[in-house]
Amino acid sequence: MKSRIILSGILVIVCFSFLFAESDIPQRSEIDIQYQWNLQDIYSSVDAWENDFAIVESDLAKFEDYKGNLKKSGSNILKCLELDSEISLKLDNLYVYAGLLKDEDTRISDNQALNDRARGLLVKYGEATAFILPELQTIPEKKIKKFVAKTPGLEVYDFFFDNLIRKREHTLSSEEEELLAMAGDLFRGPRKIHEALTTTDMVFPMVKDEDGNEIRLTRGRYSKLLLSRDSEVRRGAFLGRTEAFDKVKNTNAAVFDTYLKKDLFISHARHYNSTLEMALDADNVPVAVFDNLLKTAYDNVGALNRYMELRRKVMGLDEIHLYDTAVPIVEDVSLDVAYDDAVATLIKAFEPMGEEYIETVKKGFTARWVDVYETEAKQGGTYSWGTYSSHPYILMNYNGTQNHMFTLAHEMGHAMHSHYSNANQPYPTSGYTLFVAEVASTFNEALLMDYLLKNSDDPKLKLALLDQWVNNFLGTVFTQIIFSEFERNAHQMVAEGKPATVESLNQTYFDVEEKWYGDVAVIDDGYKLNWGRIPHFYRRFYVYKYAISYCASAALSKAVLEGREGALENYMNFLKSGGSDYPIEQLKAAGVDLSSPQPIEDAMALFNDLVAQMEELLLD
Repeated sequence: MKSRIILSGILVIVCFSFLFAESDIPQRSEIDIQYQWNLQDIYSSVDAWENDFAIVESDLAKFEDYKGNLKKSGSNILKCLELDSEISLKLDNLYVYAGLLKDEDTRISDNQALNDRARGLLVKYGEATAFILPELQTIPEKKIKKFVAKTPGLEVYDFFFDNLIRKREHTLSSEEEELLAMAGDLFRGPRKIHEALTTTDMVFPMVKDEDGNEIRLTRGRYSKLLLSRDSEVRRGAFLGRTEAFDKVKNTNAAVFDTYLKKDLFISHARHYNSTLEMALDADNVPVAVFDNLLKTAYDNVGALNRYMELRRKVMGLDEIHLYDTAVPIVEDVSLDVAYDDAVATLIKAFEPMGEEYIETVKKGFTARWVDVYETEAKQGGTYSWGTYSSHPYILMNYNGTQNHMFTLAHEMGHAMHSHYSNANQPYPTSGYTLFVAEVASTFNEALLMDYLLKNSDDPKLKLALLDQWVNNFLGTVFTQIIFSEFERNAHQMVAEGKPATVESLNQTYFDVEEKWYGDVAVIDDGYKLNWGRIPHFYRRFYVYKYAISYCASAALSKAVLEGREGALENYMNFLKSGGSDYPIEQLKAAGVDLSSPQPIEDAMALFNDLVAQMEELLLD
């Protein structure tokens, strides 16, 4: 068994914050309480956390009563699974609370300690429950179905049993599963080291802003500098980031090599043909779906080249670098959006979803679901997280730009997905997969874009919004597909016995970037190190889900916005379905068949149409 702890929606593109002077990055104590999340909605105090920790630690011994006894009766199975749900729910609360507390300020050792203890308890839970799946796997399928039919309460676990039977060949013996569970902390080591290396310990150099001032580069300042119309400022920011990652490249490569080999080991142990097959099988997604995404997108690379060439011409550049792609094409259009204004805009943009949806969104913003601003040593990036018994939480590092208003819409999509899943599913089927998680988030982005375009008569603003939409598509689809291709190649490299060194990783990443952009853009040497900054590479084959989910949500949002019969009801049912079916089937029920190339083709056609609209406005 496995806890349904899900960290969904961490953006690959690191979120950014205001360009404070180095000494002006605020402390958490300086931020108004209304812009801080309220963790007391999970635990009133650390003492309350400690109480649950002690209960879970003690209750793990209860699983011993069921070892070797599951095959005896449906009643034994039900009691064991109910115990698992009871403990897992508390464990989710422990783990999420400690993780959120740690992310408020990564310097606080007491919070780090709580997080480490929660991780350790998760490992103990894995060890204590390691016997369940292997033991259930020994029960013939007909007998399991008989148990379910004759044991009231077991029907809640119908989908669990279906998935269990499907994965039989990849489930090991009780002893082997327990051994893998005992190695849980070791397996999480590379990701933890990478996070510490690139978040806590990394020191960025001084760079110049648009006014010529020397400022300390941070991840929070990087994107703001890339918005500068001064090419030297953009180049300086890029070189500064490159310098920081270059200094840790050998350690970074060693950590990533260890991670890749860890995944290879697990895939072999579980009798998969590759780490890709193992990663996709968790969602019952055929490898052909992944391959189709990459192939269909690359078949349409001409649309990407068309946009890059348009951007180069409009910016008046002899050659375009990848760090030039964030600058708004339109000048003299304010893209600044204060947080409170962003909230008001989102509420209006979500009106097609109906009153109940809107009221829940309002509650999320007023009941302190969101931790809004960047503060000293706060975890970078954005995500939505939570537990079955709590409301969702959103970590932001809001930087006052239109781009971050879209990020806020994105994370609220995750939060609403969690809210509706938890409210409409029993605990065992409430946890939706990461595969479908990005559908709800990018769906919300589409609603926001539609609202902004419909409420603007200014050609400049419309062009700026189209550019924003294209860049969202670029970042969520094309960039994630490029990441996915590198990830596949890196895993293949290790599977073939080749070392993952700085040189081999650099070349592998550079080759993929050149394949996609080489005809239209300059791929600077610094981009070779890009593999070292992507935290999602430590979540095996996660990034492709952004791209394929975006393609699905494009179709679903279009249907809702056009008012097609049943479209809104089907989408809401999708949000409410949690983890009650396989993701491909959930999306089919909502109206999108990802086993076909058609949704990818339609998304590529949308991208091409957006570029065409931009060309038309620029020609006018």
